Amino acid sequence: MLRERFGRPLDRSALALSESTAEDLEILPADLWGSRVHARMLGEAGLLPAASVRRLDRALRELEAEAALGRFHLDPRFEDVHLNVEAELTRRLGADGERLHTGRSRNDQVATDLAVYLRGALLDLEEGLGELLEALVERARSDAGQVVVPGWTHQQPAQRVYVGQILGTHALRFQRDLARLSSVRARLTDCPLGSGALAGSSLPLDRERTAHLLGFERPGRSSLDGVSDRDAPTETLAALALFGVHASSLAEELVLGSMPELGRVRLADPFVTTSSLMPHKRNPDLAELLRAEAAPAIGRLVSALTLLKGLPLAYNRDLQVGKPLLFAGVARARLLLDLLPPMVATAEFRPGRVDLGSEEAETGSVELVDRLVEAGVPFRAAHRRVARFLTALERRGETLRELPPSLLNRRFPELKGRPFRPASPTEEPERRRTVGGSAWREVEGLLREVDRSRRSADRAVVAERRRLARLRSELDRPPRALRRRSPGGS
Repeated sequence: MLRERFGRPLDRSALALSESTAEDLEILPADLWGSRVHARMLGEAGLLPAASVRRLDRALRELEAEAALGRFHLDPRFEDVHLNVEAELTRRLGADGERLHTGRSRNDQVATDLAVYLRGALLDLEEGLGELLEALVERARSDAGQVVVPGWTHQQPAQRVYVGQILGTHALRFQRDLARLSSVRARLTDCPLGSGALAGSSLPLDRERTAHLLGFERPGRSSLDGVSDRDAPTETLAALALFGVHASSLAEELVLGSMPELGRVRLADPFVTTSSLMPHKRNPDLAELLRAEAAPAIGRLVSALTLLKGLPLAYNRDLQVGKPLLFAGVARARLLLDLLPPMVATAEFRPGRVDLGSEEAETGSVELVDRLVEAGVPFRAAHRRVARFLTALERRGETLRELPPSLLNRRFPELKGRPFRPASPTEEPERRRTVGGSAWREVEGLLREVDRSRRSADRAVVAERRRLARLRSELDRPPRALRRRSPGGS
């Protein structure tokens, strides 16, 4: 640690609070990439000798290989990833290791590391959401998708819909989650490196070169903002909180549908557990855990916003506490995205055990009201008359579907010349052909649109991964002509 300014070492309890090596393993690859770029830029700017740049790059590539194998361990005595890398380089290279920090601060380093890490994490999350969308769309287009079930309002049977519309609607929500995460990544355009502690540098740093080699569009426009901005991590947590809510909603469908009383979902064996006491149980534990993940996801967002509230410019150490919130949010979302696609793909969807002909599921009344409206009856009057008629039928133990057309015509003379027959349960969704309605042609249109969007997003992820790989490989090529060191340099 940097203690030359002080006569005594940092208190052990203070070090325990201060050090961040456990979570910093997440940004170690980003820190090493940023250090290679910084060394290259310093050499090209004439601030490091060519030999030093070569030695630093070779040592940093060795550390990258060791880190990938889990062999580069961060020592808590050095407090964070940045000082650990510097200490190891100094151990291996001596003075060259001490040169690397020229023109940068841990303040702009950590902001850069977070941006580079986040860009990769967002690509992973977008890819995972694409796989979930594919699973939902494929299941919705299968025979299971054309199963008809009562839709729910207030968790009571409502109008009947295809399972495909239910699955497609969940996919539509996850499509919006994917778009939100992609938009956060698209705004990661400004490179913080070169902002220094808060005010930039008096050294001739080439910030455009640094930004290019790290895959950003440009250097940050304000050094104060460069070290203090945490918008992208916070927006990511907001998007992940909403994703958690959407995943929880889908999980709730699976949990409720798995109830024997409903019997409309049967989860595959790899995604259920049994009771430690009751061997007959098929518990939807995994879906329940999915449902629960929304709670900490929302909590992480609230914590991040509360942490940022009221912080003055520029860097404040409070920001360190925000790092594990982001890392945990990303890690938990990845777990959900690993679990959801196979759970959806292997689930059975059935009509269920609700009596689709019972008065509780008697939704032909909606079409009866519509026919009266078409005959010129005001909607509220039609609604009132049909409601009273259903009450009378219920008292007699009859249902709308059992009535002969002649009786309906006598009760509703406006229907003369407009014969009305309540749809059967499996026919009912096809009667609602408005845009976005329950008819299969509309469901298929929804699935096509979601799938088209998914394919486009997949292509964007692949293109971005290729772009970043090209930039990484650029570091392995010989650098631009290195400028000569100014007089007095070694």
